[in-house]
Amino acid sequence: MGWAGLRQLSRLNNRITVHVTDDMPQTSGSDRKKSGLAFAHLAFIIALVTPVFLVLIMMATHLGFIGDDLGFKTLTLGIGPRMAMGAFGIGCLSLLISIFMAPSRCGPWALAALVISGGLLGGYYYYQKALKNYPPVWDVATNWDRPLSFSDKLTAARGKDAVVVEDFPRVPRNESLDWGGRSIADINEETCLAAKTLTHKIITEAQAAAIADMLRTNHYTVFGVSPWRIEATYQDNFYGFKSDIVIRIDPDSVDVRSVSRYGMPDLGANCRRVTDILNKIKAL
Repeated sequence: MGWAGLRQLSRLNNRITVHVTDDMPQTSGSDRKKSGLAFAHLAFIIALVTPVFLVLIMMATHLGFIGDDLGFKTLTLGIGPRMAMGAFGIGCLSLLISIFMAPSRCGPWALAALVISGGLLGGYYYYQKALKNYPPVWDVATNWDRPLSFSDKLTAARGKDAVVVEDFPRVPRNESLDWGGRSIADINEETCLAAKTLTHKIITEAQAAAIADMLRTNHYTVFGVSPWRIEATYQDNFYGFKSDIVIRIDPDSVDVRSVSRYGMPDLGANCRRVTDILNKIKAL
């Protein structure tokens, strides 16, 4: 083969090399950064799924589309923490990847995913801690020597699935190691010190009407008003859980009772409600 043949073969080899090189896929640093950014976006979207899910569950429970047990116990306390834990794990992985691939572009998205899911896990931790700090009660009254009761109208409005209003209720033994079996009267005495009969307080008929107006101003639904008795219902803004109150007006004293309809520990809500009503009556 002469010099002309060698030059022709070299040109052919160069053409083949160029074509093969052009057809082969190239993986650049920019492509890797785009992949990292896409995963950070995915982690952020997954982190948003749990709070959106919980908001929808709250709305559905509040509006009565699903029951309290399904909405709160099963979905919120059962499935919700698992979703948040999964989103937190994906957020950690996304943050780790973004540090090595594109920290300035991917890092904020991955960090946001971690903050959202971590915040949810923190909320669940706070709730579990609160359950240990508060007694498992849903009933608070100022006077257990003469128990306050609800009218037939309000009892019917509570519904057959509501907590039964008893004169001398007790915490079930299997509810808590510390509080199980004890009477709610004793627990109120120990944990809600302000829930005491308001003595030496004469309430006129006009003041009874003013108390009812005060309840309405504080987002209670008033069921009935008389010179000796006021009944009302409070509904929270989240799951729509309701608590019923009765105010008994004696000639020179006032008693208050607040009972939740849903039998979950109230985390001190009924105690705060009774205390707040007593303070507002004192201010009359």
